Amino acid sequence: MQHLYYELSVLTKAIHFKNLSAAALHVGLSQPQLSRIIAKIEDELKIVLLDRSAKRKSGWTTIAFQLSDIFEKSSRRLETELQGISNNQMVAELHIGTLEGLSDFALHTSRLCFEEVGVKKITLDIFDLNELEANFLSGNLDLIFTSKTPGRQKFKYLSELGFQRLDRIESSKKFAVLSSFEYGRSNKKELETFPHLFVSNSLSIRRSWFEKNGGTGNLPTEAKRGRAKDAEPVLMIGSELLNPTLWNNLTLAIDE
Repeated sequence: MQHLYYELSVLTKAIHFKNLSAAALHVGLSQPQLSRIIAKIEDELKIVLLDRSAKRKSGWTTIAFQLSDIFEKSSRRLETELQGISNNQMVAELHIGTLEGLSDFALHTSRLCFEEVGVKKITLDIFDLNELEANFLSGNLDLIFTSKTPGRQKFKYLSELGFQRLDRIESSKKFAVLSSFEYGRSNKKELETFPHLFVSNSLSIRRSWFEKNGGTGNLPTEAKRGRAKDAEPVLMIGSELLNPTLWNNLTLAIDE
């Protein structure tokens, strides 16, 4: 069973989505990669995890949810034991991911991690929303700053730090200006009304385009502390494997 640890960890993330194709969009793997992982578990354990009788999209079987639940409980027990060892140890390194519009929150938190928590090294990377979710759910990021909760699961380490609004800009009908995430979720028929589409995962580039060329699209306002109606939340979410002492110390430092 030990040699299936990675595969089972992927399964526990994948079953939060209704089928294999939906899961592949969120766990940081291509659908063929995810399919091979599921097939390996099925072959090794001689069980069926996917109901492939559906004509278009296969769904998870009851035993898939049972196996995932067993693995998660076992992992939590192991995590608890490991935390007992590591709680009093300094965290040497953190990998933080953030949306570009929330970089001020990420920078402030990074400074607190150095000064108040004792972290030695921090790597801070900017992602668009799709990349941020995929990297976090696949375990590549310890801490993220985002406006949306990745996937559908509940996270043990989650704190709402502030809010951010989206300004609608309609300075020109010549260009539709979108983020990569917006383009992926957009109504393509509506976009056909624009002569040109400008897509970039960089907030600063999109803002510069609006200033120099005009366009139609959305730009996030400066993120602020507190809460507001009709605004996107600013969320700080930690990995389930994050040191609990670090999270507690960090949230206390932020609240001061």
